[in-house]
Amino acid sequence: MGTLRLPGLLTGIDTNELISQLMALERYRLDAFEQRKSIWGQKQDALSTLESKLSNLRSSVRALSDADELRAFSTSSSDEDKVTADALTNAFEGNHTVVVNQLATSERWVHTAGLKYAEDYVSPGGTGTFIYSYNHKETSITTTATTTLEDMVGLINNDANNPGVTASLLYYGDAYHLVLNGNDAGSDYQISINSGSTEVWKSVSELTKDTDNATLSTKIIELDGFSGTRDDNDVIEITGADHFGVAISHPDFSITDYTTVGHLISEINDAFDGRAKATFENGKIILTDSTCGTSSLSVTLTYNNKGSGGSLSLPMGFTTEGNTTEASLANFAASNFTMSQVAQDSKIKVDGFPSASAASERQTVTLSAVPDYGTFTLTYQGETTTDIAYDASSSDIEDALEALSAFNTGNITVSGAIGTNPTIDFASSLGNVDLLMINSSMKNGGEFGTDVTGSIAETTAGSDGWISRSSNTVDNVIYGVALHLHDTTEANGEQITLTRDIQSVKDKLNSMITAYNSAVVFIKEKTGYNDVLKTAGVLMGDYVVSTMQYQFRRPFIAQASGFVEDIDTFLTPVNIGLTIDRDGVLNLDTSDFDDAIAEDYLGVLSIIGANKTGSSDNDTIKFYGASSNYTTAESYRVKVTYDASGNLATASIKLFSEDDTQYRSATISGNIITGNSSFDSNGNPVYPENALQLTAPATGTPSSTSYAMIRVKQGFTGAIEDVLDRMLKTTTGSMDVDQGMVADQIEEIEDRIEYEQVRLDAMEKRLITRFAVLEATLASLQNQMASLGFATA
Repeated sequence: MGTLRLPGLLTGIDTNELISQLMALERYRLDAFEQRKSIWGQKQDALSTLESKLSNLRSSVRALSDADELRAFSTSSSDEDKVTADALTNAFEGNHTVVVNQLATSERWVHTAGLKYAEDYVSPGGTGTFIYSYNHKETSITTTATTTLEDMVGLINNDANNPGVTASLLYYGDAYHLVLNGNDAGSDYQISINSGSTEVWKSVSELTKDTDNATLSTKIIELDGFSGTRDDNDVIEITGADHFGVAISHPDFSITDYTTVGHLISEINDAFDGRAKATFENGKIILTDSTCGTSSLSVTLTYNNKGSGGSLSLPMGFTTEGNTTEASLANFAASNFTMSQVAQDSKIKVDGFPSASAASERQTVTLSAVPDYGTFTLTYQGETTTDIAYDASSSDIEDALEALSAFNTGNITVSGAIGTNPTIDFASSLGNVDLLMINSSMKNGGEFGTDVTGSIAETTAGSDGWISRSSNTVDNVIYGVALHLHDTTEANGEQITLTRDIQSVKDKLNSMITAYNSAVVFIKEKTGYNDVLKTAGVLMGDYVVSTMQYQFRRPFIAQASGFVEDIDTFLTPVNIGLTIDRDGVLNLDTSDFDDAIAEDYLGVLSIIGANKTGSSDNDTIKFYGASSNYTTAESYRVKVTYDASGNLATASIKLFSEDDTQYRSATISGNIITGNSSFDSNGNPVYPENALQLTAPATGTPSSTSYAMIRVKQGFTGAIEDVLDRMLKTTTGSMDVDQGMVADQIEEIEDRIEYEQVRLDAMEKRLITRFAVLEATLASLQNQMASLGFATA
């Protein structure tokens, strides 16, 4: 039931207005609370805006806080239609002459006969198997009696195991031809049509580091399976045989502390010299035969510590036996395809290198006996010659080899017949070619005589006088530069010019200045007093905000941490043209900045963004690394001792400013020394040398002590970033704490407003009820008086 209201209809008293006036008097406390809430709300909005401005400042500072990333270069080319370049931050200024002799191309095979219609069946008699390899990865396609040529294209392109080949159809000569095109350029990406499955050997188990699969860059001694301590005599022995069972010959592979899995893969490939290909995938070494079919390929990897030192198991086993599956798709054998474009590498010279003349490769055949019966074949990159007679002439051998798709007429010179252990010379234009393989059915002593075995060895390595790469993007010839090859050049080449990109540094500095000044002006406005409007800033009296400007202003006026006079060119931002005026506004004097760049380019980048880089005054105790997050930029004193046997015994570190009683023990692992890296309960480093790493000789003068001064440098932007990180850190940062306090105040006021509103609602209800009763009472009296004959006014 609603509240009864009789708003003065009988008495003439406006009770609604009277109640409103009484309630207005009672709302003074509620109005005060709401005004306070409004003020705290303005503070909350101001803090939120300030947080956004500080975040923008931190982003602009982060773009400057790594000197290595500031080394930017612009590139130009004398002919961008021939060659262009991109420069990374680790490049160097200068001009480079690039001669492009040949572009890398992808391989392309075309089915020669073709079919009349794309809808013709490829295997009308039943099922068929088509096997091909690309980049030493094999896959097979199974067709049915109703698989059309068009369907076959889809099967190849949609195959989950497709190693990187795109199939298409070419209409030519009144027929549709299947085309296989490699997706990548370079001699590493060859296509082969196989008559049977190709033999593959793999590691029995994954090579891991910290339980995760190892990578090519993983060091051998870091593998989980490595145990013991490496000695200088430790080697990995690589033994095995090629497709035809001929033993490979390779010197033992010496292991150092820096030998990686990638180095091991390279050594395996050197051992097989094109007769098989080693790769590394998902933690496993994979060796793939270069020739399909039944194979005698084998490989054994043995870690030999010569009786002491480390230990590592590297067992290998075949996972795919050669020729377990035979290709059975009629008219789609290798002989039914022709190579329309060969996979070839790009060939370049840079700044006249290589300067040496081209050299022809020579391979020498060695037989176990002089044959007088039978035939032999030679295999190159998986392609085998026709049978060659035991008494074939040198020209016969030349003709058989030059019939292979990899060679042209005139590429091969054979000296001597097979029985005289001939030499095979390759044209210098072919460079360093893969090793031939020999397969013999020859006899000594007639048809039923003794088997004659043969082997082939490289006696002179070939060189075509060019730098070869399996791509038209070459990023590992000029340090820090990626060359993009677009066309061949004239003999004198084209010029690539790298110049310092100073403007990019200026742009980043100006972005930081804009963000810094935006934050400073905002803080000044919100914490100061406006003499014109006679009003105080909404954040006046906020201690956290009032001290912020000083905290991120200080790195602009103080000497950068770790920088020392007479050693470093610049010590403060002022030295490179950054100044703060009387109003706290940051400015860049571009003239001073340009002068500083001209004086010491790297020194300018260092004072801006040195990221915990270090140096040592001792030639044997050297700076190794520091954490950008945990190591304090400062000067440290390091003490290293050796025991009576001359072995590295102890190491300790302290700040240079601390006295000798404050040396703290460091951890020694091998010859690497790491500072005390403990953390407090909040996850903050306990000591400034946290994660500081040094190196010292593992052995030294017995019972000796060595000292070093280590300087860890941090540019002023890194110092500002650290300050802003502390301010903006979630939960514990000063901004978060300040905003939390304001939110608490607003919540408390809202609670009081809610309580006050309840009180006022109750009071208003009581007043309405009382005045309604009064109205009713007066009305009753008036009615009684009227009935008694009294007149009422």
